[in-house]
Amino acid sequence: MKSFSISMLCLLLITSSCGDENTSESTDIIEDPTERSRESLDTRAKKEIMASLAIPVSEKFTMRIYKEYLNADTIIDAIITVNRLEYAMDEAVKNKREAKAAEMGFTGNYNYLFYYDGALDRISNPIFAPSSPGRELDIEFKSIVAPTRKDVIVGYRIRNSGWKSYFSVFNDHDLMMVFQWKSFDFAGEDNPEALIHSFEENSNQVPMDIAIYTSEIDSYNKNIGDMYKYIPSITKKKELQLKFFLDPIAKKYRLYPEFAKNLPKKV
Repeated sequence: MKSFSISMLCLLLITSSCGDENTSESTDIIEDPTERSRESLDTRAKKEIMASLAIPVSEKFTMRIYKEYLNADTIIDAIITVNRLEYAMDEAVKNKREAKAAEMGFTGNYNYLFYYDGALDRISNPIFAPSSPGRELDIEFKSIVAPTRKDVIVGYRIRNSGWKSYFSVFNDHDLMMVFQWKSFDFAGEDNPEALIHSFEENSNQVPMDIAIYTSEIDSYNKNIGDMYKYIPSITKKKELQLKFFLDPIAKKYRLYPEFAKNLPKKV
C-alpha cells in the first residue's frame, strides 16, 4: 500500500466531527430522558446516528452494537459501528469516479464508530475511521491499559492492508485513541508483510506494553479472492521489531527509544 504513509493515517483516523481528535462527546439529539428510557438502545442508536450523519431513510447501511464494560463502573457500555458502503458507491457514481474509487477500495469516511456510555446514557459524536468500506470495522475487547476494564481494538482495511487502532476510556467517560499500527500489507501480492501485535507486562506500570513482531502469513497464497472477506492467519514467527509503552500524561503509546532505529521508512 505504497500510496499511504503511517503519519498520514495516524492523522486521518483520529479525526472526529466534534473537533476533538480523541475524545467523544454527546450528540444530545434526544433530550427527553423519559422518552430515552423507554426506547431500546438499538432503536435509539439508529435514530440518533441517522440524524448525526444525515443518513436519509432510503439509504441502506449497516449498524452493529458491541456491548462491554469499558470503564470502571458496573454499568454496561457499548461500541456502535456504522458502515455506509452503498453511500460510498453512490458518491463515486455521482462524481464520475467509479473506476478510480474502486481502484482505491472506495477509501474514505464511510466507516464510523460511536461510544455509548452506559452511566451517562449517552451516545457520542461519530468517530470517523477512514478505510475501505468493503469491510465493516472489526471490534475486539481486551484489558490492556487497566485490568478492571476493557479497551477497544478496531480493525479496518485500506485497500490490501489491515490496520488496528486502540481506544481506551479515561476520566471515566472519555474514549480516546491511544495507539494504531499496521497488521498486514500487500495482501494478494508476491511478498506480503505481516505483523503480530503482542501485549506484554511492564514492571514499572499497570498498563501493558504493545510489542510489534515481524511475521509471515500462514500458508500464504496470493490468490486470496475477495480482499475484504480475506482474514489472514498470522502467528508469531520472527523477531521483535518495535515496542511501545503508555505515556500516562499524554494518554498515548510511545516508542521505547532503543527501537527508534527500527521504524519503517516512509514510502
